[in-house]
Amino acid sequence: MSELWKRAAWIEENLLPHEPRIRAWLSRYRIAELDIDDVIQEMYAKFGAMEDVSAIRTPLHYAKTVAHSIVMNHIRRPRIVSVTANGDLDALGTPSAAADPEEAIVLRQEVQAVAQVLAELPERTREVLWLRRVEGLTEQETAQRLAISDRTVERHLARAILHLMARFGRKAQAAPAEDVGNIAYFGGAHERS
Repeated sequence: MSELWKRAAWIEENLLPHEPRIRAWLSRYRIAELDIDDVIQEMYAKFGAMEDVSAIRTPLHYAKTVAHSIVMNHIRRPRIVSVTANGDLDALGTPSAAADPEEAIVLRQEVQAVAQVLAELPERTREVLWLRRVEGLTEQETAQRLAISDRTVERHLARAILHLMARFGRKAQAAPAEDVGNIAYFGGAHERS
């Protein structure tokens, strides 16, 4: 069993049962524009990115600590302006006139690498990622626009994040590209949606 699947099984066994309590605990925060779904998703992503979870003895307490940290970062960071979706990744690679030639080449290569990795994702997963992270739609708005359930939005976003982590993140947890379509949001190990 790959490390990725072991981590997904650990999350399913140790965190998913506590998600309703974590959500209830988070709902006590009365912060404008705080999306609990985003906090939960980021919490799962942080657990997915950890090199080792074996030292975690009380997953609920640890999860609350991670979620609290995410909320505090939300409070501290200035509001980020949403990128207007134009669907043309090449336009993002156009360097400014002030950029030197080396920076322009590096920027274009980085944009091309991101475009290539995004192209590896299934179309629906790519759509969900774009709507949630670029257009800034909530989970519910994304589900309504694509006529799918909230849970399916979560699964697709988790697949996208795991794929991006595998391709750009930690090599020890890298999933082969063909596994991306089989990853079901840290639940039902081989479930496809």
